[in-house]
Amino acid sequence: MEPEHAEDAVIDPKPYRPGRSRLIVTAGVAATILAVLVLVGVVPRLRAASARKEDHDREAAEPAHVMIEAPQRQAPNGRVSLPGTVQAVQDAVIYARTSGYVRTFNVDIGDHVKEHDVLATLDTPDVDQELRGAQAATQQTAANIDAAKTQLELAGTESNRYQTLSGAGVVSKQDMEERKAGFDARGANLKAIQAAHLTSEANLQRLRELKSFATVTAPFDGVVTTRSVEIGQLVAAGVSQPLFHVANTSVMRIFVNVPQVYAPAVKVGDAATIHLREYPNRVFTGQVTRSSGALDPATRTLLTEVRIPNPDGALLPGMYAELELAVSRVDSPLMIRPSSLVADASGTRVCVVVDGKIHWHDVKIDSDLGDKIAVLSGLGEHEQVVIGPSERLSEGLAVSATTAPPPVAPGPATKPGPKPGDVKP
Repeated sequence: MEPEHAEDAVIDPKPYRPGRSRLIVTAGVAATILAVLVLVGVVPRLRAASARKEDHDREAAEPAHVMIEAPQRQAPNGRVSLPGTVQAVQDAVIYARTSGYVRTFNVDIGDHVKEHDVLATLDTPDVDQELRGAQAATQQTAANIDAAKTQLELAGTESNRYQTLSGAGVVSKQDMEERKAGFDARGANLKAIQAAHLTSEANLQRLRELKSFATVTAPFDGVVTTRSVEIGQLVAAGVSQPLFHVANTSVMRIFVNVPQVYAPAVKVGDAATIHLREYPNRVFTGQVTRSSGALDPATRTLLTEVRIPNPDGALLPGMYAELELAVSRVDSPLMIRPSSLVADASGTRVCVVVDGKIHWHDVKIDSDLGDKIAVLSGLGEHEQVVIGPSERLSEGLAVSATTAPPPVAPGPATKPGPKPGDVKP
Protein backbone atom coordinates (compact mmCIF):
# COMPACT_ATOMS: atom_id res chain seq x y z
CA MET A 1 0.00 0.00 0.00
CA GLU A 2 1.19 3.47 -0.79
CA PRO A 3 1.79 5.76 2.21
CA GLU A 4 -0.74 8.44 2.83
CA HIS A 5 0.30 12.04 2.09
CA ALA A 6 0.35 14.56 4.96
CA GLU A 7 -2.00 16.87 3.17
CA ASP A 8 -4.56 14.09 2.82
CA ALA A 9 -4.53 13.34 6.60
CA VAL A 10 -7.63 14.39 8.56
CA ILE A 11 -6.96 16.11 11.94
CA ASP A 12 -9.39 15.48 14.72
CA PRO A 13 -10.02 18.82 16.68
CA LYS A 14 -11.54 17.14 19.67
CA PRO A 15 -8.27 16.78 21.65
CA TYR A 16 -7.69 20.57 21.26
CA ARG A 17 -11.07 21.74 22.47
CA PRO A 18 -10.98 23.43 25.95
CA GLY A 19 -12.87 21.78 28.69
CA ARG A 20 -15.89 23.18 30.43
CA SER A 21 -13.90 24.21 33.53
CA ARG A 22 -11.36 26.11 31.42
CA LEU A 23 -14.14 27.97 29.60
CA ILE A 24 -15.70 28.90 32.92
CA VAL A 25 -12.37 30.26 34.27
CA THR A 26 -11.72 32.26 31.08
CA ALA A 27 -15.19 33.75 31.19
CA GLY A 28 -14.74 34.68 34.86
CA VAL A 29 -11.43 36.44 34.18
CA ALA A 30 -12.93 38.36 31.25
CA ALA A 31 -15.90 39.39 33.38
CA THR A 32 -13.55 40.58 36.15
CA ILE A 33 -11.45 42.68 33.74
CA LEU A 34 -14.57 44.21 32.26
CA ALA A 35 -15.89 45.06 35.73
CA VAL A 36 -12.56 46.73 36.68
CA LEU A 37 -12.61 48.78 33.49
CA VAL A 38 -16.15 49.88 34.23
CA LEU A 39 -15.23 50.84 37.76
CA VAL A 40 -12.12 52.77 36.67
CA GLY A 41 -13.63 54.56 33.71
CA VAL A 42 -17.34 54.85 34.24
CA VAL A 43 -17.83 55.18 37.99
CA PRO A 44 -15.66 58.33 38.40
CA ARG A 45 -17.49 59.95 35.53
CA LEU A 46 -20.80 59.10 37.08
CA ARG A 47 -19.63 60.51 40.40
CA ALA A 48 -18.32 63.69 38.75
CA ALA A 49 -21.58 64.12 36.89
CA SER A 50 -23.46 63.55 40.12
CA ALA A 51 -21.26 66.11 41.93
CA ARG A 52 -21.83 68.66 39.18
CA LYS A 53 -25.53 68.06 39.36
CA GLU A 54 -25.46 68.46 43.13
CA ASP A 55 -23.44 71.69 42.81
CA HIS A 56 -25.87 72.94 40.21
CA ASP A 57 -28.85 72.04 42.38
CA ARG A 58 -27.18 73.59 45.42
CA GLU A 59 -26.35 76.70 43.39
CA ALA A 60 -29.91 76.96 42.22
CA ALA A 61 -31.22 76.45 45.73
CA GLU A 62 -28.62 78.46 47.66
CA PRO A 63 -25.78 80.32 45.79
CA ALA A 64 -22.32 80.57 47.35
CA HIS A 65 -21.76 83.63 49.54
CA VAL A 66 -18.70 85.84 49.09
CA MET A 67 -17.42 89.12 50.54
CA ILE A 68 -16.54 91.83 48.05
CA GLU A 69 -15.10 95.32 48.02
CA ALA A 70 -14.22 97.87 45.38
CA PRO A 71 -10.52 98.64 44.85
CA GLN A 72 -9.40 102.01 46.11
CA ARG A 73 -7.18 104.26 44.05
CA GLN A 74 -4.24 105.57 45.99
CA ALA A 75 -4.34 109.31 46.50
CA PRO A 76 -1.79 111.23 44.40
CA ASN A 77 -0.39 112.76 47.57
CA GLY A 78 -0.51 109.62 49.65
CA ARG A 79 1.89 107.91 52.01
CA VAL A 80 3.83 104.69 51.68
CA SER A 81 4.73 102.55 54.68
CA LEU A 82 8.05 100.71 54.63
CA PRO A 83 9.78 98.47 57.19
CA GLY A 84 13.17 99.34 58.60
CA THR A 85 15.60 98.79 61.47
CA VAL A 86 16.67 101.54 63.85
CA GLN A 87 20.43 102.11 63.89
CA ALA A 88 22.73 104.47 65.75
CA VAL A 89 24.00 107.38 63.69
CA GLN A 90 27.53 106.54 64.90
CA ASP A 91 28.51 103.01 65.76
CA ALA A 92 32.07 101.78 66.32
CA VAL A 93 33.77 98.62 67.52
CA ILE A 94 36.89 99.48 69.53
CA TYR A 95 39.95 97.28 68.94
CA ALA A 96 43.41 97.32 70.49
CA ARG A 97 46.06 99.21 68.50
CA THR A 98 48.89 97.66 70.51
CA SER A 99 49.41 94.28 72.17
CA GLY A 100 49.45 93.93 75.93
CA TYR A 101 47.57 92.95 79.08
CA VAL A 102 44.43 94.68 80.35
CA ARG A 103 45.38 96.61 83.47
CA THR A 104 42.04 98.34 84.12
CA PHE A 105 38.73 99.04 82.42
CA ASN A 106 36.69 102.04 83.51
CA VAL A 107 33.31 101.49 81.79
CA ASP A 108 30.78 98.74 81.36
CA ILE A 109 27.70 98.15 79.21
CA GLY A 110 25.15 100.93 79.47
CA ASP A 111 27.64 103.57 80.60
CA HIS A 112 27.54 106.91 78.82
CA VAL A 113 30.91 108.24 77.73
CA LYS A 114 32.29 111.44 76.25
CA GLU A 115 34.80 111.73 73.46
CA HIS A 116 38.35 110.90 74.64
CA ASP A 117 37.13 109.36 77.90
CA VAL A 118 39.44 106.53 79.00
CA LEU A 119 37.76 103.16 78.48
CA ALA A 120 40.67 100.91 79.50
CA THR A 121 44.45 100.87 80.03
CA LEU A 122 46.93 98.20 78.93
CA ASP A 123 50.31 97.04 80.18
CA THR A 124 52.69 96.75 77.21
CA PRO A 125 56.04 95.29 78.41
CA ASP A 126 57.25 94.43 74.90
CA VAL A 127 56.56 97.91 73.59
CA ASP A 128 58.20 99.44 76.67
CA GLN A 129 61.39 97.47 76.03
CA GLU A 130 61.47 98.43 72.36
CA LEU A 131 60.84 102.04 73.33
CA ARG A 132 63.85 102.10 75.67
CA GLY A 133 66.02 100.60 72.94
CA ALA A 134 64.83 103.19 70.44
CA GLN A 135 65.56 106.02 72.86
CA ALA A 136 69.12 104.75 73.36
CA ALA A 137 69.63 104.38 69.59
CA THR A 138 68.40 107.93 69.04
CA GLN A 139 70.77 109.29 71.66
CA GLN A 140 73.65 107.40 70.04
CA THR A 141 72.92 108.78 66.57
CA ALA A 142 72.67 112.29 68.05
CA ALA A 143 76.15 111.86 69.59
CA ASN A 144 77.46 110.56 66.28
CA ILE A 145 76.19 113.73 64.60
CA ASP A 146 78.13 115.89 67.06
CA ALA A 147 81.31 113.90 66.44
CA ALA A 148 80.84 114.03 62.68
CA LYS A 149 80.34 117.79 62.79
CA THR A 150 83.59 118.22 64.77
CA GLN A 151 85.48 116.05 62.29
CA LEU A 152 83.99 117.95 59.38
CA GLU A 153 85.02 121.28 60.90
CA LEU A 154 88.58 120.02 61.42
CA ALA A 155 88.79 118.68 57.87
CA GLY A 156 87.53 122.00 56.53
CA THR A 157 90.23 123.95 58.41
CA GLU A 158 92.94 121.60 57.20
CA SER A 159 91.71 121.80 53.60
CA ASN A 160 91.72 125.60 53.67
CA ARG A 161 95.27 125.67 55.11
CA TYR A 162 96.59 123.33 52.41
CA GLN A 163 94.98 125.47 49.71
CA THR A 164 96.90 128.51 51.05
CA LEU A 165 100.18 126.59 51.26
CA SER A 166 99.69 125.16 47.80
CA GLY A 167 99.33 128.67 46.40
CA ALA A 168 102.64 129.64 48.01
CA GLY A 169 104.35 126.51 46.64
CA VAL A 170 105.02 125.02 50.09
CA VAL A 171 102.94 121.83 49.53
CA SER A 172 102.15 120.00 46.39
CA LYS A 173 98.85 120.30 44.59
CA GLN A 174 98.22 116.61 45.22
CA ASP A 175 98.41 117.09 48.99
CA MET A 176 95.98 119.99 48.68
CA GLU A 177 93.49 117.87 46.68
CA GLU A 178 93.77 114.97 49.17
CA ARG A 179 92.84 117.31 52.02
CA LYS A 180 89.89 118.65 50.02
CA ALA A 181 88.69 115.10 49.25
CA GLY A 182 88.91 114.27 52.96
CA PHE A 183 86.75 117.28 53.74
CA ASP A 184 84.09 116.18 51.20
CA ALA A 185 84.10 112.66 52.66
CA ARG A 186 83.52 114.02 56.15
CA GLY A 187 80.56 116.03 54.81
CA ALA A 188 78.99 112.94 53.21
CA ASN A 189 79.52 110.95 56.42
CA LEU A 190 77.71 113.67 58.38
CA LYS A 191 74.72 113.47 56.04
CA ALA A 192 74.59 109.68 56.42
CA ILE A 193 74.66 109.94 60.21
CA GLN A 194 71.95 112.61 60.13
CA ALA A 195 69.76 110.34 57.96
CA ALA A 196 70.29 107.48 60.41
CA HIS A 197 69.31 109.82 63.22
CA LEU A 198 66.06 110.75 61.42
CA THR A 199 65.27 107.05 60.97
CA SER A 200 65.94 106.44 64.64
CA GLU A 201 63.70 109.33 65.62
CA ALA A 202 60.88 108.05 63.38
CA ASN A 203 61.11 104.62 64.99
CA LEU A 204 61.09 106.25 68.41
CA GLN A 205 57.98 108.26 67.50
CA ARG A 206 56.26 105.10 66.22
CA LEU A 207 56.91 103.31 69.48
CA ARG A 208 55.71 106.31 71.48
CA GLU A 209 52.45 106.26 69.54
CA LEU A 210 52.13 102.52 70.16
CA LYS A 211 52.65 103.23 73.83
CA SER A 212 49.94 105.91 73.72
CA PHE A 213 47.52 103.30 72.35
CA ALA A 214 47.86 101.51 75.68
CA THR A 215 45.21 104.01 76.80
CA VAL A 216 41.97 103.08 75.02
CA THR A 217 39.67 106.09 74.63
CA ALA A 218 36.15 106.73 73.32
CA PRO A 219 36.07 107.99 69.71
CA PHE A 220 32.87 110.03 70.24
CA ASP A 221 30.08 110.72 72.72
CA GLY A 222 27.84 107.70 73.14
CA VAL A 223 26.90 104.67 75.19
CA VAL A 224 28.87 101.46 75.69
CA THR A 225 26.78 98.62 74.29
CA THR A 226 29.35 95.81 74.61
CA ARG A 227 32.38 95.09 76.80
CA SER A 228 34.56 92.09 75.86
CA VAL A 229 37.62 92.46 78.10
CA GLU A 230 38.64 91.40 81.60
CA ILE A 231 41.51 92.52 83.82
CA GLY A 232 44.67 90.57 83.04
CA GLN A 233 43.44 89.46 79.64
CA LEU A 234 46.01 89.40 76.84
CA VAL A 235 44.86 91.39 73.83
CA ALA A 236 46.53 91.58 70.44
CA ALA A 237 46.67 94.50 68.05
CA GLY A 238 44.28 94.11 65.12
CA VAL A 239 40.61 93.50 64.39
CA SER A 240 40.36 89.91 65.59
CA GLN A 241 39.51 90.75 69.19
CA PRO A 242 37.05 93.60 69.96
CA LEU A 243 37.32 95.40 73.28
CA PHE A 244 34.24 97.65 73.39
CA HIS A 245 31.29 98.61 71.24
CA VAL A 246 30.25 102.27 71.44
CA ALA A 247 27.13 103.77 69.82
CA ASN A 248 26.00 107.38 69.57
CA THR A 249 22.24 107.19 70.18
CA SER A 250 21.47 110.91 70.41
CA VAL A 251 20.40 110.73 66.75
CA MET A 252 19.15 107.51 65.18
CA ARG A 253 18.78 106.55 61.55
CA ILE A 254 16.76 104.09 59.52
CA PHE A 255 17.67 102.75 56.09
CA VAL A 256 14.66 101.82 53.95
CA ASN A 257 14.38 100.45 50.42
CA VAL A 258 11.91 102.63 48.53
CA PRO A 259 10.24 100.84 45.55
CA GLN A 260 11.03 102.14 42.09
CA VAL A 261 7.54 103.59 41.55
CA TYR A 262 8.02 105.91 44.54
CA ALA A 263 11.74 106.59 44.20
CA PRO A 264 11.42 109.78 42.08
CA ALA A 265 9.12 111.31 44.71
CA VAL A 266 11.57 110.91 47.61
CA LYS A 267 13.63 114.07 48.15
CA VAL A 268 16.26 115.06 50.70
CA GLY A 269 14.59 117.06 53.44
CA ASP A 270 11.21 115.29 53.19
CA ALA A 271 9.53 114.57 56.51
CA ALA A 272 9.06 111.00 57.68
CA THR A 273 6.89 109.45 60.38
CA ILE A 274 8.09 106.46 62.40
CA HIS A 275 5.84 104.03 64.31
CA LEU A 276 7.00 101.37 66.76
CA ARG A 277 4.95 98.65 68.42
CA GLU A 278 6.68 99.42 71.72
CA TYR A 279 5.22 102.96 71.65
CA PRO A 280 1.66 102.63 70.26
CA ASN A 281 0.64 106.11 71.44
CA ARG A 282 3.75 107.93 70.26
CA VAL A 283 4.81 109.08 66.81
CA PHE A 284 8.46 109.83 66.03
CA THR A 285 9.34 112.28 63.30
CA GLY A 286 12.45 112.30 61.16
CA GLN A 287 13.83 113.65 57.93
CA VAL A 288 15.28 112.18 54.75
CA THR A 289 18.99 113.03 54.83
CA ARG A 290 20.33 111.20 51.78
CA SER A 291 19.72 108.45 49.26
CA SER A 292 21.98 106.26 47.17
CA GLY A 293 20.94 108.02 43.96
CA ALA A 294 20.67 104.70 42.10
CA LEU A 295 18.32 101.71 42.21
CA ASP A 296 19.48 98.28 43.30
CA PRO A 297 19.23 96.15 40.10
CA ALA A 298 18.23 93.08 42.13
CA THR A 299 15.30 94.63 44.01
CA ARG A 300 14.59 97.81 41.98
CA THR A 301 14.60 99.85 45.16
CA LEU A 302 16.27 103.08 46.26
CA LEU A 303 18.29 102.92 49.49
CA THR A 304 17.24 105.94 51.57
CA GLU A 305 18.44 107.16 54.96
CA VAL A 306 16.13 108.86 57.46
CA ARG A 307 17.47 110.42 60.66
CA ILE A 308 15.40 110.77 63.84
CA PRO A 309 16.33 112.85 66.91
CA ASN A 310 16.48 110.71 70.04
CA PRO A 311 17.05 113.10 72.95
CA ASP A 312 15.39 110.90 75.57
CA GLY A 313 16.94 107.62 74.36
CA ALA A 314 13.57 106.01 73.65
CA LEU A 315 14.83 104.55 70.39
CA LEU A 316 17.27 101.68 70.77
CA PRO A 317 19.57 100.30 68.06
CA GLY A 318 18.10 97.19 66.48
CA MET A 319 14.42 98.09 66.95
CA TYR A 320 12.00 97.21 64.15
CA ALA A 321 10.03 100.20 62.90
CA GLU A 322 7.42 101.16 60.30
CA LEU A 323 8.41 104.29 58.43
CA GLU A 324 5.95 106.40 56.44
CA LEU A 325 7.01 108.68 53.62
CA ALA A 326 4.90 111.19 51.74
CA VAL A 327 4.86 110.24 48.06
CA SER A 328 3.29 111.76 44.99
CA ARG A 329 2.34 109.70 41.92
CA VAL A 330 0.64 110.82 38.75
CA ASP A 331 -0.51 107.31 37.79
CA SER A 332 -1.96 106.28 41.13
CA PRO A 333 -2.53 102.49 41.14
CA LEU A 334 -5.56 100.60 42.42
CA MET A 335 -5.11 99.14 45.89
CA ILE A 336 -6.57 95.79 46.99
CA ARG A 337 -6.12 93.59 50.02
CA PRO A 338 -3.36 90.95 49.83
CA SER A 339 -5.96 88.26 50.57
CA SER A 340 -7.77 89.15 47.32
CA LEU A 341 -4.78 88.17 45.18
CA VAL A 342 -4.34 84.59 43.93
CA ALA A 343 -1.01 83.43 42.50
CA ASP A 344 -1.00 79.88 41.16
CA ALA A 345 -0.19 77.89 38.02
CA SER A 346 -2.73 79.97 36.08
CA GLY A 347 -0.87 83.19 36.89
CA THR A 348 -1.59 86.18 39.11
CA ARG A 349 -5.34 86.72 39.25
CA VAL A 350 -8.20 88.32 41.13
CA CYS A 351 -11.78 87.16 41.35
CA VAL A 352 -14.58 89.67 40.65
CA VAL A 353 -18.35 89.49 40.72
CA VAL A 354 -20.23 90.74 37.64
CA ASP A 355 -24.04 90.45 37.53
CA GLY A 356 -23.98 87.94 40.36
CA LYS A 357 -21.46 85.61 38.67
CA ILE A 358 -17.81 84.86 39.21
CA HIS A 359 -15.18 86.04 36.72
CA TRP A 360 -11.40 85.72 36.97
CA HIS A 361 -9.08 88.51 35.74
CA ASP A 362 -5.35 88.29 35.11
CA VAL A 363 -3.65 91.29 36.74
CA LYS A 364 -0.20 92.85 36.79
CA ILE A 365 1.16 93.87 40.19
CA ASP A 366 2.76 97.26 40.65
CA SER A 367 4.15 96.82 44.18
CA ASP A 368 3.53 95.08 47.49
CA LEU A 369 3.11 97.55 50.35
CA GLY A 370 2.51 94.94 53.03
CA ASP A 371 -1.08 95.73 54.01
CA LYS A 372 -2.05 96.63 50.42
CA ILE A 373 -1.27 95.38 46.92
CA ALA A 374 -0.95 97.96 44.14
CA VAL A 375 -2.44 96.66 40.87
CA LEU A 376 -1.01 98.18 37.70
CA SER A 377 -3.37 96.67 35.10
CA GLY A 378 -6.12 94.09 34.61
CA LEU A 379 -8.62 95.52 37.10
CA GLY A 380 -11.22 98.25 36.80
CA GLU A 381 -11.84 100.90 39.39
CA HIS A 382 -15.55 100.06 39.82
CA GLU A 383 -15.26 96.26 39.82
CA GLN A 384 -16.21 94.23 42.86
CA VAL A 385 -13.24 92.17 44.05
CA VAL A 386 -13.81 88.99 46.07
CA ILE A 387 -11.92 88.89 49.37
CA GLY A 388 -10.16 85.57 50.00
CA PRO A 389 -11.49 83.61 46.96
CA SER A 390 -11.46 79.83 47.17
CA GLU A 391 -10.69 77.23 44.50
CA ARG A 392 -14.39 76.25 44.24
CA LEU A 393 -15.27 79.64 42.74
CA SER A 394 -15.27 78.53 39.12
CA GLU A 395 -15.76 80.84 36.15
CA GLY A 396 -19.43 81.79 35.72
CA LEU A 397 -20.54 80.45 39.11
CA ALA A 398 -23.56 82.29 40.51
CA VAL A 399 -22.93 83.76 43.96
CA SER A 400 -24.49 86.08 46.50
CA ALA A 401 -22.19 88.94 47.46
CA THR A 402 -21.97 91.20 50.49
CA THR A 403 -19.83 94.32 50.68
CA ALA A 404 -17.11 93.90 53.31
CA PRO A 405 -16.63 96.56 55.99
CA PRO A 406 -13.46 98.65 55.67
CA PRO A 407 -10.41 97.27 57.50
CA VAL A 408 -9.91 98.64 61.00
CA ALA A 409 -6.70 100.65 61.36
CA PRO A 410 -4.51 99.53 64.27
CA GLY A 411 -5.05 101.81 67.23
CA PRO A 412 -3.61 102.17 70.70
CA ALA A 413 -3.39 99.13 72.89
CA THR A 414 -6.56 98.42 74.83
CA LYS A 415 -7.11 96.67 78.08
CA PRO A 416 -7.75 92.95 77.52
CA GLY A 417 -11.26 91.70 78.20
CA PRO A 418 -12.22 89.03 80.72
CA LYS A 419 -10.91 85.53 80.13
CA PRO A 420 -13.12 82.42 80.14
CA GLY A 421 -13.79 81.38 83.70
CA ASP A 422 -13.40 84.85 85.20
CA VAL A 423 -16.06 85.70 87.77
CA LYS A 424 -18.05 88.82 86.95
CA PRO A 425 -18.50 91.29 89.83
